[in-house]
Amino acid sequence: MNNGGNGSVTTKHELGLSVVDFFNYQSAQSYAGGIPQYVHNYFWDVDQNLFDTYPTQPGSSSTTWCRVRKVEVWVMPQSRGNIPTAGTDPVIETNAAQMITVNVQCPGVVANRDPLIANTGNAMDTQVTNILPTINPKWKKVFTCDLQKTFQSGVARPYFAKGGLTPASYSNQCLFSMSVTDPVSGRPYQTGNFDDAEPDIRVKVKLSIDQPIAILNRAKFSVFRNEDFALPGTGQNGPNFYDSVPSYCQMDLIRALDHMR
Repeated sequence: MNNGGNGSVTTKHELGLSVVDFFNYQSAQSYAGGIPQYVHNYFWDVDQNLFDTYPTQPGSSSTTWCRVRKVEVWVMPQSRGNIPTAGTDPVIETNAAQMITVNVQCPGVVANRDPLIANTGNAMDTQVTNILPTINPKWKKVFTCDLQKTFQSGVARPYFAKGGLTPASYSNQCLFSMSVTDPVSGRPYQTGNFDDAEPDIRVKVKLSIDQPIAILNRAKFSVFRNEDFALPGTGQNGPNFYDSVPSYCQMDLIRALDHMR
């Protein structure tokens, strides 16, 4: 809070959050019109407040611009063995069938196109990584994109999903699109392209998020009045203290502490 003068600043900070998510990249075994559905598009709703600090306030004051500043993606390499025969142990095979190619890109919309109408995204950042066979699988990073730098020029804008009936529904930003292919033929990762049925591939996503602190916040507290310092919760000439109630207040973030670890 500023000192001196008429008026002061109560809150002006954003929370720097790190959100980690996992999902399975599934082999392209399902088809629509004979086309393998192998591109996985990761969407994030920017119109949300991860703390939901004042959900009862009218006028959508419970939501803020939950902006993703940076996105990072990892893939777990394959470590598969052959199918053992009766009485034998499985053997890990480091063969060519375990090598995959991961193509990740950040879609955008060119400046002369309305993102609420256009349904075509332009690749703003494309990164291709060959994941080699291994018997000691560890996370392999396949994508890092600083969205702040990618879209800071204004020549291109982030891609938001074209869907819904009102502009308010266009709050889902596509952070990245991802495909896995055969490194030799370039065909989608699916049954028939490799030696056996392809298992799902585990994907890890880390989002660096800027979350503003909502202007309106709610907390439980109460002011109880009586006539005695020694009996704070006793009402000598009225009801006793019952419970605190959710009430409006103003909050701000000072610093992050880990005292409870």
